[in-house]
Amino acid sequence: MKKNFIIFLILLAPVLANAQVDLIWEAQTYTPPSYAGRSLATAGSLVKVVAHPASGRATEGNLTFYWRKDGLDIKSANGVGHDTFSYRASDTVGSNNLIEVVAVKADGVTSGSASARIPVVAPKIIFYEIRDGQVDYRHALGQLNIMTDQTKIIAEPFYFSLPDWQNRRLTFNWSMNGEKIVPATEDPRFLTFLTGADSGAGKRVVELKVTNDNRQFQTASAKLPISFGLSSFSF
Repeated sequence: MKKNFIIFLILLAPVLANAQVDLIWEAQTYTPPSYAGRSLATAGSLVKVVAHPASGRATEGNLTFYWRKDGLDIKSANGVGHDTFSYRASDTVGSNNLIEVVAVKADGVTSGSASARIPVVAPKIIFYEIRDGQVDYRHALGQLNIMTDQTKIIAEPFYFSLPDWQNRRLTFNWSMNGEKIVPATEDPRFLTFLTGADSGAGKRVVELKVTNDNRQFQTASAKLPISFGLSSFSF
């Protein structure tokens, strides 16, 4: 008990510039295949944290890792070679989880320590247009001007729990000017506008609300103003 107490006094020291352990984390949340950023944690999502010696430093023997989450010892996660720790994020958007680790060499000498505050963000929806059969991920849509006979968009549900997305536990509720519309049955992220040339221009607002049926705190809403150069349309 005394040994663990000393270890975490070292961990909580204010100067961590010389820490010889890096923490790398990523949440198990959805992002598009082309997305180069980190998958962020949302309410109740799973997060994986990996500890390893800082770049350029070789591991000296078998390290024992001691983990803490929000100030509490996670004894089930401790052990020789236990350089990975997984946990479920807080249910409060805007909060964070404090993860701490100490790595100890076989002779009992501390090899390094690190800590990270991992924020809990809200999921979000971003609209993109489909061009020539490909999603134009270079340009997120803030509005859409439809001038062709057929226009297709996709709504990407960033940071919803990946297992729930894969198991189709996300519900997509689309509407236009308050009236419910039905997306593609094979993938509810997609919506296609079929326009005609028999009437003048018009403006609409497409709205989407995505909820996670398995995680009540994971929900997001977004609006997309649309101008129709050809305003007689169907879905």
